[in-house]
Amino acid sequence: MKHPNLTIQAMFDPAQFATLGHALIETLVQHLEANLSGASKVLDWQDPASEDLHWQAPLPHRPTLDQNALFTKLESILKHNLAIHHPHNMGHQVSSPLPLAALCDMVAALTNQAMAVYEAGPSATMLERQVIRWLCALINEHTWGNAGGVLTSGGAQANLTALLVARQVTLSRHPKSHNIWREGATDALKLCILASEHAHYSISRAAGIMGMGTDSVIKVATNKQGQLGVNALIKAHQAYVKNGAIVMAVVANAGCTPSGSIDPLLSIGEYAQAHGLWFHVDGAHGASTLLSSLHRDRLKGISLADSVVWDGHKLMYMPAAISAVLFKEEQHSFAAFNQEASYLFQGESHQDETFNTSYRTLECTKRMMALKLWAAFSMYGIDGMGSLVDEAYVKAQLFAEKIKALPQFELLMWPETNIVCFRYLEVGLIPDLLNQHQSKIRQHIIQSGEFHLTQVDLHGLTWLRTTLMNPFTTAQDLDDLLKAVNDASQASLAN
Repeated sequence: MKHPNLTIQAMFDPAQFATLGHALIETLVQHLEANLSGASKVLDWQDPASEDLHWQAPLPHRPTLDQNALFTKLESILKHNLAIHHPHNMGHQVSSPLPLAALCDMVAALTNQAMAVYEAGPSATMLERQVIRWLCALINEHTWGNAGGVLTSGGAQANLTALLVARQVTLSRHPKSHNIWREGATDALKLCILASEHAHYSISRAAGIMGMGTDSVIKVATNKQGQLGVNALIKAHQAYVKNGAIVMAVVANAGCTPSGSIDPLLSIGEYAQAHGLWFHVDGAHGASTLLSSLHRDRLKGISLADSVVWDGHKLMYMPAAISAVLFKEEQHSFAAFNQEASYLFQGESHQDETFNTSYRTLECTKRMMALKLWAAFSMYGIDGMGSLVDEAYVKAQLFAEKIKALPQFELLMWPETNIVCFRYLEVGLIPDLLNQHQSKIRQHIIQSGEFHLTQVDLHGLTWLRTTLMNPFTTAQDLDDLLKAVNDASQASLAN
């Protein structure tokens, strides 16, 4: 069908889309090959203030690029991005995504299924429901037989959704309860959340958003391995109940962000069950351990959780962002957002709205994010996806061994997942200066573009932090990183 306006016709022309699409794929193939080979820098560091000035341009009322100029600009953009598939990319918990998943995201973008209600994304809805069933089965196909949930755009939103449900369900069991969603919070009820001191900041942020205040998140001490202390949890619970507080939820980590440590989920879950507490597991990073037949026992007890958060864009190697918030009892998933919107929801009960996903999520319009995960599971199976987890964990163990073998380095703890924290011990530096030294080492390496790594402060000490996600990172790459740290230390001292 031709459009009378030639400009509009050109914007939607399938032939032009094919030409651009083939050219784009070829560009991305070359980019992927270069990244995986490690041929270029992992990061072409530029001062952000200077870069901001470089990008400023007048608002374009008329076209400023043709196709050739567009691709020249795209190549520049790709060059100046963090090379996520580069073997030296060891920084944040962001996967080097499966190329298949990236193609599925292209399908999602073009078809643009809004997913607010079933009719706005029929296949998208069914894909999401199937993916949710698979994830729940991985937790426990028997005890989680009535489970359900939804996909969200990121773990922070997933944690917020789970805690909204925890508050509603907990208060529904309290003799002085009221519908806090409709009537708002009152000073009469003192709500708190017990969480690991290493809980992700999204837990405190959720408490702030919910009007409880970030101080309502009680940080429970961890042991030397970064795991929530069960005895400390029991003491905190007893103390706050004695003071008249209502413990809305207990939050445990299945792979905390600072060190990747996994809390003792079985002991925590058993205590929570015995005392009628909502048990939430933030498995954004580490829930993917369930994919591995070799390592899934590390999450023993996760099936006791009332809710679990699981990120696909971490150890399931999906493009960002795709997260799941899962509930052991699917009926609880309707408790987070409880409101009327007749232009979308016409059902007389929660069950009538089962297939309308925005009834249970913060988002109204929502991307068809399940396609990429469904395709990966279908093409590679749990065994294939689990092999990626195994690869990452083996690499972390290897790196820890290399660190321990060198006297000038200190290992924070033996890694439970794929996060390894360490620091360089420069003789003669007092603690504060040694902390600053780690930061200087990192900045030197980052700005050189040779490696990407992060840092974390734990109990007054600064540690260099690596997240080993790329399956193409080799033992030689790990040796090269340690050499780069040593060289950066000497360069920093020289300056």
